[in-house]
Amino acid sequence: MRGLGLVIVVSGSLLCGLCLAQKVQFTPAEKPLVLERMKSIPETNAARALKLKELFSQAGCNGNSLIEQKVEGAETPNIICRLGTGEGDAVIVGAHYERNSSPQRPVDNWSGASLLPALYQSLRERKRSHSFVFVAFADDGNAPAGAEFFARHLTRSQVDRAEAMINVDALGFSPTKVWTAHSDKDLVHALIVMVYALKLPASQIDIAALGSTDSDPFAARHIPQITIHSLTQQNVANGATTQFRPNNYYDTYRLLCGYLAYLDQSLKPRQHTQ
Repeated sequence: MRGLGLVIVVSGSLLCGLCLAQKVQFTPAEKPLVLERMKSIPETNAARALKLKELFSQAGCNGNSLIEQKVEGAETPNIICRLGTGEGDAVIVGAHYERNSSPQRPVDNWSGASLLPALYQSLRERKRSHSFVFVAFADDGNAPAGAEFFARHLTRSQVDRAEAMINVDALGFSPTKVWTAHSDKDLVHALIVMVYALKLPASQIDIAALGSTDSDPFAARHIPQITIHSLTQQNVANGATTQFRPNNYYDTYRLLCGYLAYLDQSLKPRQHTQ
């Protein structure tokens, strides 16, 4: 990945993946629009929940496709936007939106959550093979309360039909990072394919020291998952703050747009529980 931390042998599977990656179609939102949402960050969790609903609505997610899920013990709900019928296989894309209240978290949680409506927008113009479920989690500090509540209330069929969970954490503070040791290897490989296809930078950084993540409740239910972020070793080791980098942020957004479109074409159905 352009000389950074991930190394992959150029194999037949990568070459085949690149052939498919060149054919995927998506329509990313314009850079000024994506960056505008990071200029004015709502101060309270309630204001963030309302803003996310507004952004999803502006992106075209309305009616029964946009719902609030009340989370037990949380002051605000999960905000859920569905693309597709909701039947058949699904890809879950999640990020938490609560106001940063922990000194162990050096950056604001809005950076990942505010991208969800733009990711929805990038996929909605074309018919998709999978349903996509975009979830802004109402977490609580280092505890993935919103993610746990959402995962716990999935039906057995929904768990079986969840082909992947893409966990999007703090973004825009360095080029794209992936927590490879904690992620499904096939999902990591698919990300590498799109990195090569789009010629964008990415590397691996372990963020285990920061505690639980929103992907944990899905991993516990054997749903393949991957955590994508932008934290550096300094962020993780000592909580150092990092300047927001707009170009890195938009690069990660473009990579995620292509990645989701690629997964829609490349994911194979899992063996479902009877």
